[in-house]
Amino acid sequence: MPEIRLTAVTFSYPGNVAVFNPPGVSLDLRSGTIALVGENGAGKTTLTKLLNGLLRPAAGSLVVAGEPVADRSVAQMAGVVGYAFQNPDDQLFERNVYDEVAFGPRAMKRPGDRVKAAVERALELCALTAEARTHPHDLGLPDRKWITIASALAVEPPVLVLDEPTLGQDWTARQRLKTLIRSIAAEDRLVLMVTHDMDFVAEACETTVVLTHGTVRYNGATARAFDDLAMIEDAGLDLPATTRLGVALGFTPPPVGDAAFIERYRATRG
Repeated sequence: MPEIRLTAVTFSYPGNVAVFNPPGVSLDLRSGTIALVGENGAGKTTLTKLLNGLLRPAAGSLVVAGEPVADRSVAQMAGVVGYAFQNPDDQLFERNVYDEVAFGPRAMKRPGDRVKAAVERALELCALTAEARTHPHDLGLPDRKWITIASALAVEPPVLVLDEPTLGQDWTARQRLKTLIRSIAAEDRLVLMVTHDMDFVAEACETTVVLTHGTVRYNGATARAFDDLAMIEDAGLDLPATTRLGVALGFTPPPVGDAAFIERYRATRG
């Protein structure tokens, strides 16, 4: 079972800019759909870059899908942690969408038939099949985001990290993304989504981790992630829309997600 395990991890950027101070961050995550949320500067992106070795901790240990990150190169971790950046333009460089999505598995020297099958599946899941020969920068931001997701999928990693994947996405694309991450989790893989989109978290993620001021304040079921309103305010988060409405109506604990709100509302109506 894919697993992320951080034990007493500390990290500072050059200039002694501390993100995770001693005693460090400890966190255990199992397969499923997981949201990583918190205020800007909480350490979310830093944490995800520690997972694939792009950053190295000052102390502590990280194990991802059974791989001790300290003993692995970034290239080795690329097959373990698929990563879609927040800004797709930091990631895209090939001349067409197909080659962009194929870059990862090709770099790993995988057989041609396996590369072809993985790329075609990723393009289909991300609704990009018709754009396979299009230059990535001829597409708008929402589609460029999907190219980075497809590129991460084509590597077939046990762990998938998506940084702000709903950015610029319309309702249809958001539904496609929800279906996609749930289908990946159903394959006993782990999807870690860094986001400020609490409405999407409420609808799509089973587990939520609240990271604030370099500290894990909550790690558990999304259905209970918004019970502590003081913690949510301290973390600089908005409540999901239906949760906010539930709070206004005096529902305790507040419902999370449309279905939970409707159920609670109907119960009050008898």
